[in-house]
Amino acid sequence: MMDDRTGGKAAKVCGAFVYTLLLALLLSAQFDFYYDLNDDTMIKDIVSGAYTGRPSGHCIQMLYPLAWCIALFYRAIPSIPWYGLFLCLCQFGVVFLIAARLLSVMPGAKARCMALMAEAVLVLGVFLRVSVVIQYSVTSGICMTGAVFLFLTAPEADRASVFFRRNLTPMVLVILAFLIRTGVCIMLLPFLLFAGLAKWCGEAKFFTVVNFRKYVTLIVTALLCMAAVYSLDMVAYRGSEWSSFCRFFDARTKLYDFYGLPAYEENREFYDAIGLSRESYTLLENYNFALDESIDTWRLESIAAYQEQLAGEGKGLQDTFGFVSKKSPREALSAYRDQILSDLVTAWELLRLPKPAGAYYAGAQKALCGIAVAAVYLWYLLRCAVPARGKERLSCVGKVLCIAAVRSVMWLYLCMVDRVLDRVAVPLLMAEFATVAGLLLCDKPTEDAAGRFRAVKAAICLLAVAGTAAGAAANLHNVHAEYGLRAVSDERWNALMDYCRKNGNNYYVIDVYSSTSYQGIPYSEKLFANVDNTCRNFDLCGGWAAKSPLARQKLGQFRIRDIQSALCSSKQGRARAYFVVRAGGELEWLVRYYEKRGTKIELRCVDRIWAGTAEPAFDVYELARK
Repeated sequence: MMDDRTGGKAAKVCGAFVYTLLLALLLSAQFDFYYDLNDDTMIKDIVSGAYTGRPSGHCIQMLYPLAWCIALFYRAIPSIPWYGLFLCLCQFGVVFLIAARLLSVMPGAKARCMALMAEAVLVLGVFLRVSVVIQYSVTSGICMTGAVFLFLTAPEADRASVFFRRNLTPMVLVILAFLIRTGVCIMLLPFLLFAGLAKWCGEAKFFTVVNFRKYVTLIVTALLCMAAVYSLDMVAYRGSEWSSFCRFFDARTKLYDFYGLPAYEENREFYDAIGLSRESYTLLENYNFALDESIDTWRLESIAAYQEQLAGEGKGLQDTFGFVSKKSPREALSAYRDQILSDLVTAWELLRLPKPAGAYYAGAQKALCGIAVAAVYLWYLLRCAVPARGKERLSCVGKVLCIAAVRSVMWLYLCMVDRVLDRVAVPLLMAEFATVAGLLLCDKPTEDAAGRFRAVKAAICLLAVAGTAAGAAANLHNVHAEYGLRAVSDERWNALMDYCRKNGNNYYVIDVYSSTSYQGIPYSEKLFANVDNTCRNFDLCGGWAAKSPLARQKLGQFRIRDIQSALCSSKQGRARAYFVVRAGGELEWLVRYYEKRGTKIELRCVDRIWAGTAEPAFDVYELARK
């Protein structure tokens, strides 16, 4: 028979589930769910089978065990968008877990309602964009955010077994984040480590056998699970083809994401030494390197090593104690300051009234997250630090300073490598917000302090409600504006896919820059609309999947040996290959590349793809030998 305690817990779980379901339905009624970037659609194509015709777990970006599981679902029921469904379940699952925890820890019905309202405002307002425009890196960050908050607010336990059981959910979220996007999980681990240190220091006695068993057991278990799934990933990519590609992928990532390409003319002697011509260098510049088979692992690793050598000599990149970056620590500090000022300006522009109809503010999500983080810091100081006395106040201030130090180090790192991207910065801000919010619930002021603080608390509540409501309304306007721009952008991309689908006997190679965005808005797809997982007869002429075994398998299905020869070949018995570029795109680099290879070609625009506008969206070129 169910006792009152168990029944109350079940009621709270049911309440959190209904609450989360209502939030999801409300968002679904107002917005379609989008993949943020073509990175996400590429992962979806690989695990669904739309890339090669067969679902595969080798999606490169997320770890193989998770990707294999998603691919397994696609093999069972291909018509269901499992990948998009999985990302949404992860995000709303975290919302549900936080709601359930709030219902458990908040005292009284009024406090619980206020807490759920605050979460709803955050989901539907401040964090609205990342809730409906899905990016797998952000999803990993949301899992880490949930893990930090749930760990900080977990009930205390005197026994190691009870402590482990109560913190099993945060551990699972960390492993899930690690599977989805390893880099984001590792980047946010310092917040989780701080949370663990704060909890441990909050124990009555620090150096006890029980405490060591509690925390060390949890940490070791999490590390062993992460090591296990990472080992499975390494085994999955152990074959000679995949092993070589992983090296190629790592070198490509270093160059494009962190180092950049050394200028050709200033470093001609080096490029001549590794046999990279000016024409091939242009392919690296415009990302169309899949066209050239000579751009291989050895050459990319050589360029990366050359960049590190130049950094050591004080040329080009910065070398700070063996760490190679685009900016020095001093330059990073300046960039960090400029970033904060830029976010303040963006937030002010977003909140200012009146707004032009359809006005869209890039970077608004990051700016609003930054404002939310600053607000929760202020709230914590005024609620916990100011009313406290002596050691309690010192403890509160010390925690704030530690979190600020952790965040500053990570932001300086991002500024040094010049990777302050929304999909990286927003998870960082969300995890920071969750850390301070978790402390806000844990470090409650004494009754005497709470009494002295009551008037200030009321004033802050009014300011917080007004500010959050204004930010939510502004973000709602901004997301609607972005959706309008995405509709225009997607009209062009959908027209291209429809064209390729109708000409299924041909194969289309798409210029990379022509496939990324239109007027600054990325080409993407909706998660749950127009689901089609049949093999697609097109591919980018570069990107992170280029030259992978999957890319070669895709070409093999169309009986194409390599892109370079296929584009200017008219052999019977295989798909005819065409090159696709945005309308009016410049292709002299393509002519020069083939001339360097001893083949003179003539570019013939054989078709144009229209997207219901007065101007064409894409041009389709045939490469004819002269």
